Amino acid sequence: MKRRWPLVALLILLAAVFAGGLLPDTTATVGSPWSPAGPPLGTDVLGRDVLARTLAGGATLLALSLPAGVLTTALGTLAGLAAASSPAGERLLARLSGAVLMVPSLLLVLVGAVVLPYWAAVPVVVLLLGVPMSARVVHATARPLRRAGFVEAAVAHGESPLRELLPAVAGTVLGDLGLRVGTALQLAVAVTVLGFGPPPPAADWASMLRENLPGAELNPWSVLAPAAALAVLAVAVTLTLDLAGRRRTRKPVLIHKGQSNKDKTTLQGHWRGGDRELHLDVRVGTGTVLGVTGASGAGKTSLLRLLLGDLPPATTSWHGSLAHHGTVIRPGTAQARRWRREHVGFLGQDPALDPLRRIGSSVADGLRRRDSRAVRELLDRVGLPGDIARRYPHQISGGEAQRVALARALAGDPELLVLDEPTSALDGDTLERVTAALDGRTAVVVSHDRAWLARVADEVLDLGQQPAPVERLVVPVGEPVFRGGGLELREGELVVLLGRSGAGKTTLLRTLARTGLIKGDRPRPGEVELLAQDAYGALNPARTLADAVGRPLRVLHGIRRPRAEAVRLLAETGLGPEFAGRRPDECSGGQRQRAGLARALAARPRVLLADEPTSALDAATAGAVLDALDRRRARGLAVLLVTHDERLAERADRVLRIEEGQLR
Repeated sequence: MKRRWPLVALLILLAAVFAGGLLPDTTATVGSPWSPAGPPLGTDVLGRDVLARTLAGGATLLALSLPAGVLTTALGTLAGLAAASSPAGERLLARLSGAVLMVPSLLLVLVGAVVLPYWAAVPVVVLLLGVPMSARVVHATARPLRRAGFVEAAVAHGESPLRELLPAVAGTVLGDLGLRVGTALQLAVAVTVLGFGPPPPAADWASMLRENLPGAELNPWSVLAPAAALAVLAVAVTLTLDLAGRRRTRKPVLIHKGQSNKDKTTLQGHWRGGDRELHLDVRVGTGTVLGVTGASGAGKTSLLRLLLGDLPPATTSWHGSLAHHGTVIRPGTAQARRWRREHVGFLGQDPALDPLRRIGSSVADGLRRRDSRAVRELLDRVGLPGDIARRYPHQISGGEAQRVALARALAGDPELLVLDEPTSALDGDTLERVTAALDGRTAVVVSHDRAWLARVADEVLDLGQQPAPVERLVVPVGEPVFRGGGLELREGELVVLLGRSGAGKTTLLRTLARTGLIKGDRPRPGEVELLAQDAYGALNPARTLADAVGRPLRVLHGIRRPRAEAVRLLAETGLGPEFAGRRPDECSGGQRQRAGLARALAARPRVLLADEPTSALDAATAGAVLDALDRRRARGLAVLLVTHDERLAERADRVLRIEEGQLR
């Protein structure tokens, strides 16, 4: 029905707009007043055909409500995005919208109807009431994205952040548009029923309601027909715009079968998603740790999603069963959500911390009752100071955010712990804390660190490997090209920056990206590129990978049709042409990480500041990515690479450490 609904809605809208022009005179008298006989739906107060007037009565309302709704949402969207980009705008929006919303809406409607003509009263009232609400809705959606990597990249390239935020909130905007058009319809009806509507004898559903209410008992259709038409039109507009804002996914075929041993969690069956498929027979015994490894894009995260009773977004078919201690879990159902909430602790590649809530509040969500002492104990357990509980996510490093998410996963002492790359952004000391947290637990852990998995896992499931990387290139080191923050980089140089989690590595990169100097001058847009640690936030969720990579080519280098070059850059980082049309949520963490690198290279930078660019990659893919950087370095690219992996130091021209805020 979802696939047919847009067509049905379009037919309803076309009928509402054009039916009146195809009908005979709707003002002609065809019978006695309010007679149920004669025409199919009888006659109205003046003996006119109810069916004909109902078919012709939608054009006026649509001509009034559609422009009013579109203008309201457009102005609200601009105001919401502007507020999300500026703290001052945020405060102004809160004050203005609060003041407007305090005015009684009915009073505004009455004043508008008395002071203004009908055709102006409805749009003005809709604007006054709707713009603040639209602005708040869009602002709430856009605010968490203003620090996202794709927004920062757009600003670094000289673009307005609004150009990247708008497509990211398009679904919310379309849903809001449906609400505003529906509100305009309601107000138009209300104003007309109050006696301020269009003059007779024009056919209009609201006028029909007002005129025929006294005779509803004589011919109920004279009232029911326009009321039903109004309801159908409002539902058609609202649902059509709401569905347009959602990304369509093919529904999977679900077949559940079989039971498991009482002391195990089992996942068996066959899953297919896009060009990937998995044949699964996973058994996790109580008190055991299952390690999962494999090449980037092999399906590790998809396996975890299925194990959590959730269907990955790319799912095209799933035939199998999931059971926990003998209880069958049906993926994608409310039962699966309850099971996850009550029995599972989960840590994803993205820490996914609410940007509007303090750290302590996020960790406390996993506890059965809110206990500040228990929160401090959990934070201490993962090596974080107690005072971090009062900070917000943007005030901590990526490694600290990962540990906060781990503390949240451990809260409530879950029966099953599911961890996706829990060590990718951690230093050695913190790694040992994570290792200790797994002791005696039932857990499934995804990691590219095979040596660590060998230590902590009772069994390791390998989803496959990619071919070995090509031989490393020798890169000459040239003239100084970058100076900033007490650091100097030379053309073609790779400098690796090591340090404990929270030592300030990410802060240093961001500072250098804003203030670094190229040969004594401020860098031009694109000359210094920052490759952020958050692979998902680095890409606009509303754009395909080809669009994301092609944007710097178009904005910075004037390439009008950049798709072919974008596909080549994706291939350079190990992503084939089939990835060009995918969006970020259809890719694994490692694939998103490589797409982010391709987008950074598309700017043709002279300096690349890379924050953990290989954290979500297996060894072979990481080697291939570093080889791609080596080829760019041979052409003069200078790279400052932050990592916790000391093995990368073997490829570096220089290794620096940051300790106590100092480079050593």
